[in-house]
Amino acid sequence: MADNPDAQLPPAPVHALGSRLDSWKEIAAYLGRGIRTVQRWEREEGLPVHRLAHEKRGSVYARREELAAWWESRRLTLAAPSTPGAVDVPVAPPLERVTRTTALTSWPALSSDARLIAYVSDAGQDGTTPQIWIQQIGGAALRLTNREREYSQLSFSPDDTRIIFTISDESGPNLYEVPTLGGEPRLLQPGASHGRISPDGRWLACVPHDGVGIRVAARGGADFRTVAPGLVDVACATWLPDSQSVIVHARPDPALEADWWIVPMRDGSPTNTGVVQRFREAGLFTLPLAVAWVDDSLVFSAAGAQGIGLYRQRLAAATFQPVGAPQRLTAGGEAAWLPTVAAGRLAFLSLRADSNLWSVALDAQSGRARGSLHRMTRGPFPTAFLSVTNDFRTLAYSSYRLGDGDVFLRDLHTGSETVLGDGPAGAKGYPAISPSGSLLAYGIRMPEAGRALRPVVIVPLSDGTWRKLGDDCGGRPREWVDERRLVIERFARLNSIALIDTETGNQHALVESAERSVTNPRLSPDRRWIAFDASHPGGPASVWVSPLREQPILESEWVLVDRSASHPFWSADGRFLYYTPTGTNPLIRSEVRARHFALASGLAEGEPITVYASTEMLMPAYLPGTGPIATPDQIILALGDFRGDVWLMELEPNSPNS
Repeated sequence: MADNPDAQLPPAPVHALGSRLDSWKEIAAYLGRGIRTVQRWEREEGLPVHRLAHEKRGSVYARREELAAWWESRRLTLAAPSTPGAVDVPVAPPLERVTRTTALTSWPALSSDARLIAYVSDAGQDGTTPQIWIQQIGGAALRLTNREREYSQLSFSPDDTRIIFTISDESGPNLYEVPTLGGEPRLLQPGASHGRISPDGRWLACVPHDGVGIRVAARGGADFRTVAPGLVDVACATWLPDSQSVIVHARPDPALEADWWIVPMRDGSPTNTGVVQRFREAGLFTLPLAVAWVDDSLVFSAAGAQGIGLYRQRLAAATFQPVGAPQRLTAGGEAAWLPTVAAGRLAFLSLRADSNLWSVALDAQSGRARGSLHRMTRGPFPTAFLSVTNDFRTLAYSSYRLGDGDVFLRDLHTGSETVLGDGPAGAKGYPAISPSGSLLAYGIRMPEAGRALRPVVIVPLSDGTWRKLGDDCGGRPREWVDERRLVIERFARLNSIALIDTETGNQHALVESAERSVTNPRLSPDRRWIAFDASHPGGPASVWVSPLREQPILESEWVLVDRSASHPFWSADGRFLYYTPTGTNPLIRSEVRARHFALASGLAEGEPITVYASTEMLMPAYLPGTGPIATPDQIILALGDFRGDVWLMELEPNSPNS
């Protein structure tokens, strides 16, 4: 068990000479992290590290007992109550830390008696493939897998003898199971994900790779059928205790907003709980990665001005509609998500999801990054949607660090920033600054009768006036072609790319596919080429490039740049096309690659080169708009340290009058 991901911090002998750690290396080894990470913790998190007087620069020491106290203080910060607002916030219950490696951890799952927990983790070994682990609460961990695969969406069988999980590769997702005490994984359902066995052990529910309807089969694989085929973009299939219905995050039509639905397995129609809509009215955005059911309530993650936390929403037994105010279960600066509930206990992942802007110097000739990262912004909230002027002087981006969605304009020469002022009510996002820097476009969201209207706002930066480009543009701004035409990403069952005239509002399709969703468009500096990523529903993305013109671009004109990759962007001179490979964790990216691009022929030439790689700071690919951007001398990236640990809390039963 040398690579045990739950290694405890060693006890600190308060008065012993051996309690002192005399180098960054010893401190990092004690905490189970890399040297750069603990140095960052000392700089930004108050890690108690001392410097020796009259010694050479960089001589440091730390005491084990002080490090252990600091580590524990992070848990207490999690449990601190927050200010009551639109939700009921009781005193937070005590928390128990389950893992202690602050690793790249995800997808926790509790056994039926809440004595075992399984999760995916790299065990604190940066740069390795996260594997599936299992451990008793308070005990040591056992690794169940050892292959270079993408593991996700874990759950236990009702008798706790098997763990069901998803493996994703270039063919898409497939559902597997493995014995709880170890053994060879076995394929359950090809082309499926989010597998859950009903509490009575009779049925397996999962989501087909295209996200249409719910796939249900008998535990042995017989009696296969599709339930609720009218629901699309289905995720998070979780059984209710009676084994008669499941909860899913889905939409009844591509044009309508997604919500949590209760879907009966035999008779009856799906019921929309309306929970997502209620949370949006309170300024909270639910995260559809995971949901749990406890008593008569849903438990899930939502993001708002106070960060990402866990919430509990009671539903009426007869109608499945929200009853009373939602209850926030977690507080503090850590992000809490991926909840799993069993036997009155809630386990979840807690991590510091700060997502700030960083830059790294760029060698224009070789196209490679050089030197160390440089921090550009600070704050605990998501930062994304980077756009820069043709002279590379002004950067526009969106951030929630002031408590609501705002657009920031940053002078890349001086580092000074301004916040975009007037505009329609609501959070501002998806900014795109015009080539000259005279105009800014951004998107807002306006809910209406179960669907979202997405107008585009145009702002002349010289006077700050604004105007809406129609009531609904069907998508969000991404990049200007010139001072009049704007590329937008249109949201639908399959996303597409369109061109909109910012004076008339007229738009037409630019890049679309009958089978694939097209996202993340980026234009070459000479505006002759457009790069984007495309994927089949449930499948991995690939990066493509095609010529840019007024007419729709045929799929036969797409040129493949690389498979299992996304988020393309161009070098300042257009000689390199950059992108991020997907790796074995779909939630983050840790590397930037590039291919030489022939501007005359439109072909990506030669083998891919590694431009930048990091095992410490990671790109949150689960958030939209986190693609980097390049200037002549640097790459600007949205990065964060998305490592965390699994925590456990006891859940109080709902009051009958709540």
